[in-house]
Amino acid sequence: IQRCQPPRPQVPRRFSADMRFVSYDPAWAYLPIGFPPAIGQGVFACDADAKAMSIRTMRHFPGMEQLVTNITYLYLENSSHHILGGRNPVCREIHLSGQKSYSDLFSWAANPHLSEYIGQKVVAGRACSLWNLRSKNQSKMSLCAAGNVPVELNITYPKNDGSSFNVSYQFGPLSSQVSEHLQKPHICDRLAPGCENGRNRGPVSLDAYIFHPAGEYNLEDQDVGDLTGDALFICVDRLQNKSFMDHNYTLISRYALEISPAFGQYALCNGYPPTCVGGDPRLVGRKTPSSVGDGESRCAAENPLGFWFSLPKGGRCEGQRRPGKDAWATGCSWSVQKRLKTIHQDCLFKHDYLKICMADAHERKGFARTSRALEAAFASEDPSIGGCADVQPESST
Repeated sequence: IQRCQPPRPQVPRRFSADMRFVSYDPAWAYLPIGFPPAIGQGVFACDADAKAMSIRTMRHFPGMEQLVTNITYLYLENSSHHILGGRNPVCREIHLSGQKSYSDLFSWAANPHLSEYIGQKVVAGRACSLWNLRSKNQSKMSLCAAGNVPVELNITYPKNDGSSFNVSYQFGPLSSQVSEHLQKPHICDRLAPGCENGRNRGPVSLDAYIFHPAGEYNLEDQDVGDLTGDALFICVDRLQNKSFMDHNYTLISRYALEISPAFGQYALCNGYPPTCVGGDPRLVGRKTPSSVGDGESRCAAENPLGFWFSLPKGGRCEGQRRPGKDAWATGCSWSVQKRLKTIHQDCLFKHDYLKICMADAHERKGFARTSRALEAAFASEDPSIGGCADVQPESST
């Protein structure tokens, strides 16, 4: 029996709409903190003729409703930008991964060679016809449309580790007002300035932690975290097995640093030797995990998830110099006072670190116990109280 196939949808080439999104990353399945799925609201806008698309998303960090991540993904003909919103926005052009320029997400549905009718579906109380993209690559796409009106778009992207990332957009009523959503903001043409509340201030001490491969102790062009920030990073990194794709992190080191509090734009640094994108080449960058808060909370006094810091090679103070009150202008923005201790990850994990992290995540009240477990590993070498041995004393490196 042949199914009665409706006409193929011809989605408007130019529209905007309020939308609800749901994203699912299988790598987060180990963590019961709302990933999967991440759920939020936003605005979708596209103009196929101008080859431009904008996806603005806002979501709360699970269990901490006061922490909001506000990200706009702006895709233009030859570039893409991630814009962290708020009063102090931050913009990065994307080079490392993900969609790098505009792609038409809807025209395939009208092409009989590219689309396949699957059947009828109901999405949030709205009946629609479901169409799949015929594709020979690993990316998958489906569109549920009521006539020519998109109701839901599902996309699955393959990842380098063999897993996949899925995102679903459910659209509200369409509007022809799109121009305001597709303009590249001026902040994308320059780096965010050093924090005003940190200018003309002397250096501050940073108790910094870094998860890294054996034998790699150079902090230039690396990202580090404070106690809470790196406690969360270590947990997620190990549960996702991400560092096996990036030089196999096995050691965790603690450093005493002096840094200028005139924080600049955080750089996304990966690898050994490192590659950094999107950050200030001189100023210490600062952001929160999951980029929560106004402009990633770069200039905020505190954050319950802690902070991550980027240490640009061009901002390291030479010799015995220390960051001064004018570090935001001179560029001498950070210095290493001492590496305090290095432990092996196996010791930390033998103290049930991952179980503690998952318990914190399940309760959704922050990561205080996870932070205390990391702190205890560095506070002593007594395993009975969670301590770990110093595997690489500073004098031997």
